[in-house]
Amino acid sequence: MRTFFLAILACIQTTTFGQRIPITYDIPAGLEKDISPQHYRFLVDTSIDVVEERYQIESVKGGTIQLVKGQQLDALNLDNLILKCAAVKDTTAWPAVIRDHFHRLFKSADEQQKPDPANYYAMRPYLSIRIYPRDVIEQRGGPATLVTRVDLEDTYTVLMLALPDALAPVQKNIFDKWKKDKAEVFRVALDNVDSQTVQKVTKTSDIQGTQLEVTVLTNENTAASYALDLARNSPELVGEWGCAIAIPNNGLVTLCKISRDKPMDFVKYVQLTRDYTERSYQGHPQRISDQYYWYDQGTFTRIPVTTGADGNPDVTVPQGLARLIGGAISPDRN
Repeated sequence: MRTFFLAILACIQTTTFGQRIPITYDIPAGLEKDISPQHYRFLVDTSIDVVEERYQIESVKGGTIQLVKGQQLDALNLDNLILKCAAVKDTTAWPAVIRDHFHRLFKSADEQQKPDPANYYAMRPYLSIRIYPRDVIEQRGGPATLVTRVDLEDTYTVLMLALPDALAPVQKNIFDKWKKDKAEVFRVALDNVDSQTVQKVTKTSDIQGTQLEVTVLTNENTAASYALDLARNSPELVGEWGCAIAIPNNGLVTLCKISRDKPMDFVKYVQLTRDYTERSYQGHPQRISDQYYWYDQGTFTRIPVTTGADGNPDVTVPQGLARLIGGAISPDRN
């Protein structure tokens, strides 16, 4: 009975394959003594199952799986696989042999498709950046072998390659081969980050009689990096005097505009979000900073925050921002 159902299943599979793609089960010339027609049919059908997980098949004939044009590979020859399977007497092990065979071919094809890291123009589409706490970089050997700059106090902004199957820092010895200006390369990396989709949610709430507007940016991979270039990618989130911003981890950013008509709203923003920022920093595997910064014209200046006698946050206005605010409200200002 079991053999009967297996035979029916084989017929169903053959019919299904025949409906989808043209298949002929003719054993390749010279290999007729190595595999029986029944076992060859099984090998072909199993191979199709594995290959179709990755490629679209056009036809199978004479021991060759012909792939639809325009894919990574054109065809897959079964000769070597036939000999591999023929060497394994236990046919129940053939599916594993077949899957391993094709996965090795796929991996080899991927390796050949990988761009050369020493070729700047091949790497350019993959350039990206990530921000890491200073102590994390120091614990991993320091910045000497990396390409870095400092945007946020006590962090490093690291030049990265966001390859299809990996995220890796650009090594200094590779960067030197590019013979490119560091600022130029960072600009390209930021442009790539700017093209990513980041969710932006802005909400206005009444806080003790003040309409406070706070924006949250989220993207698991690039929210923090995206925030480094707000003046370009999100100018609508930056007031006349910039914004106050927190970047606790790689996937989360909060900010508050600093505008001429509401210059001190950012103080309430810091006070109201401080606990949330601390939790988002401490509890995340890709933490960045528990500090607040004043972002203005592409520069980040730390906003000192301490705990007052009443247990509430005390916010010190950075000197540059204080001068702007003081000048705006001075009676001598024209």
